[in-house]
Amino acid sequence: MKTVVIVTASLVLASTLPAAARSKVDATVIVRTYDYANLGVDELGNARIEAAQIFSSAGISVKWIDCLVPGRTAGEPCTDPLLPGRDLMLRLVDRIPDTGVAAKRTVALGESMVDRDERSGVLMTVDLYPVRAIASRASTGMAVLLGRAIAHEIGHLLLGSAEHGRLGLMRALWSNDELRGLKPANWGFSRREAAQMRQTLSGRSRPAD
Repeated sequence: MKTVVIVTASLVLASTLPAAARSKVDATVIVRTYDYANLGVDELGNARIEAAQIFSSAGISVKWIDCLVPGRTAGEPCTDPLLPGRDLMLRLVDRIPDTGVAAKRTVALGESMVDRDERSGVLMTVDLYPVRAIASRASTGMAVLLGRAIAHEIGHLLLGSAEHGRLGLMRALWSNDELRGLKPANWGFSRREAAQMRQTLSGRSRPAD
């Protein structure tokens, strides 16, 4: 998922999802978090709230598990097998880019490993360095941007696709004006995306494209 440059979205999530989906949570995704960036408790907590609210509007709840990483004592071992289609792994890193990458106008906030043949995946990575830089440049909250980036990558894994949508959270490019709230933008999932993710989490087969 890349951010900054142009893309306009004029829809809001409330208009794309039926009332039943907005008020009822009928699926759960479990996200095992490996925080190699040593993010502050408040920042991580607020980012999770943002991501959870996005999924709640799609009829999906998020359960977060803090997993043990080298050099830290907090967290669970997270050695239980992953349940396909429900358990995901999130790595939070803080990588300083080289000069050439830092100068680019479009920057990737995260990445997801999706098997195109199986249309599934479990591992995603979000980089705190560009998240902080872009949040500062766009005068938006870092935790809000981080939560949206995490939700975007979870979306890739649950949808089983590296493709991006034209509108909504799953669009490829997020502009500074959208992040500032100066341009209308939909930060949620479409009705089709929400239904597809709920089917994935319920163990049913994915609908055909």
